[in-house]
Amino acid sequence: MAVQTSATPSKSKEKKQDLVSKRNHPLARIWRFVRATWLWFTIAGVVYYASVDDDFLNLLLLALEQVGRLVLLLSFAILQFVAIFWFMARSKTEVIKPGEPRSLTFDDYKGQPQLLKLVRQWISLLSDRSKFQQMGGQFINGLLLYGPPGTGKTMLAKCMAGEAGVAFMSIEGSGFRAMFFGVDVLKMIAFVSKARKLAREYGACIAFIDEIDAVGGSRGGVMGGRQNFGGGAMGMMGGGTGALTRLLYEMDGVEQKTRFEKLQAWYYTRILHQPPPKRNWHVLFMGSTNRPDSLDAALIRPGRFDRMIAVEHPDRTGRRAIIDYYLSKIQHDETVDVEAIVSDTPGYTPAQIMAAITKDAVRLAIFDDRMKVSQRDIDMAFQEQASGLENPIEELEDIQREQIAYHEAGHALVQAVLDDGHMPVHKVTIIPRG
Repeated sequence: MAVQTSATPSKSKEKKQDLVSKRNHPLARIWRFVRATWLWFTIAGVVYYASVDDDFLNLLLLALEQVGRLVLLLSFAILQFVAIFWFMARSKTEVIKPGEPRSLTFDDYKGQPQLLKLVRQWISLLSDRSKFQQMGGQFINGLLLYGPPGTGKTMLAKCMAGEAGVAFMSIEGSGFRAMFFGVDVLKMIAFVSKARKLAREYGACIAFIDEIDAVGGSRGGVMGGRQNFGGGAMGMMGGGTGALTRLLYEMDGVEQKTRFEKLQAWYYTRILHQPPPKRNWHVLFMGSTNRPDSLDAALIRPGRFDRMIAVEHPDRTGRRAIIDYYLSKIQHDETVDVEAIVSDTPGYTPAQIMAAITKDAVRLAIFDDRMKVSQRDIDMAFQEQASGLENPIEELEDIQREQIAYHEAGHALVQAVLDDGHMPVHKVTIIPRG
């Protein structure tokens, strides 16, 4: 084994010496000088030659004019392209700030008292997070509301924001779709940036994505059956999963420090020698869907949508509260029977009850030259929802009318006997609807 001594340099030192000797070679030094100064020498030569030769000067000015036009044309084209992408990246969002007249609270949400009790815990932490942070708690990033259409998922999110006194911003899941590939990512970035701006202004913001399955659908589909084809010619018809990927990134980084916070932390630690102030704002992502099984698994794991809350049809007590609430908003007479309406509406959603009472029943009363809604108006409104508008047959023989009545009565009798009271018969009619 060879022993390295001071008289015998190592191989690494020999390589270093060889490299230094090569760099100090006269040709290498000349080449470095040429590379560093050739541009300046060229400019100086062109300027000198143009100053002594008028023809060369005219040719040089003509060339510079053409180059300037080309640069201006390219700049205009690039600005147009950027403007088009900026315009397409703008999505229609609904923003409700604290204190606005259209702000809702839990007093406006009827029929689901247990649901309000469940979400009230998170709302109290969202409005006052000081004790939670002192104990070292970490606030949830997302809440997912799922259930049948019309059960009040969007309204619940608005009521949560109003109850907590924070900003609310919502967008349709389909609003992230775009014609060009990559615009959906720009829309998601703009949506989250606006939510963070509102959170810094009002302490917190609920960023709500309605029908989130339109943007957060499984990249493998339900049972792996879905395929996403991205792009197309020149990146057009952008499908892909860019918006979903960006949403996952934003939800992971919702607690990460912004550039301003990093600069502020450096100033406090390096200049003031004090611990930096803690963040006093938070963005809570919320989504709604009636197809939770179609969502991507990465979206509903803990750390992103931490809680999934079911919003189902109201029970009898809930329907009574909803009916009383909407009856208090319209003028009605003493014939209105709340218990009869409750019995006639099993399985109805709050949206259906609201539409029947405040829209259809009021319309029927007005076209009947009355200023108060009656029980008959409400019954007719629910019948229109269930079976459609009346379509009576003008010319019908008495014997035919009697046969139809026997036929429909038979249907009702069989339903009442075989169903054992689960779906009671409330009305039988021979008037066609649809």
